Amino acid sequence: MNFSKYKANNQSNPTSAILGFLFIFLISVFLGWLYNLTYLIPIIYFNVVITIALGFAVAFSVQIAGKIFKITTRARRHYLTIFSLITVYYSHWIAFILFTTTGSIPNASEFISYFFYPNNFFLIIGEINTYGTWSFGTMEAPVNGLILTAIWLIEAIIIFFIAIRYTLLFPENPYSEKFNKWYPKLTLDYDFNSFYSEDKIITNLKEQGIDIISNAEKGLAYKHSKISIFFLKNEENQYLSIDNIFIEVRNKSKKTITPMLSPIKITNTDAQQLITKFGTKKAFYFDF
Repeated sequence: MNFSKYKANNQSNPTSAILGFLFIFLISVFLGWLYNLTYLIPIIYFNVVITIALGFAVAFSVQIAGKIFKITTRARRHYLTIFSLITVYYSHWIAFILFTTTGSIPNASEFISYFFYPNNFFLIIGEINTYGTWSFGTMEAPVNGLILTAIWLIEAIIIFFIAIRYTLLFPENPYSEKFNKWYPKLTLDYDFNSFYSEDKIITNLKEQGIDIISNAEKGLAYKHSKISIFFLKNEENQYLSIDNIFIEVRNKSKKTITPMLSPIKITNTDAQQLITKFGTKKAFYFDF
């Protein structure tokens, strides 16, 4: 066994891919519409938090869609993220234009109608930019022109950056082409002494085998590693991953999880040995 890294198959089921894009389209349209409700809350700090939250919402929506509709590669989830962001931003502008021109939250009929037939879309955006929709300071100076354009750009950059960054950070969990299903994730019920450096871990495994894990010392309560086995009965190979855990001593609710080893191939025998020795806890289905 060479402990090679998991590589997702680039082939995918066209039906699942289409359903995944449709799911993300509907979620993104809703998120874009919902995002405009921030304009009803005149608190700039709250609006910044909502902007950041939108970026995370897009990233997690894509991961959920990938899990449900079996989008197995990071590259395809990346494309799905870009599609989602474009849809979110377009939906946001549709809702914003209707909100600005009518002075009320658009109902479903108005939104859908203008979504597919956006008459004078860019003209209205230009007018909004010229005159502005809100003011700032005691002098109530209107926020418009280049300043408003800069705010819009910063807002877009925050949303796009967070969504793309976190989509790329999510791991590629093993998927079985043979059985057309995800490998269930089983976390070993033991806090291992912290592992460091992916290359070093793989080198040690090649030299010493699975014994470096079987004989590993127990980690500290606030600083340790968790090892997960991706185990699917009747598959030829199983997979192993490692995450480092750090818990703040003064704030135990603050936990930092750092992926240390992306899934690598191990034998059925090695997987069964670790599961038998340490026991396992089955991870939540949407545990990324």
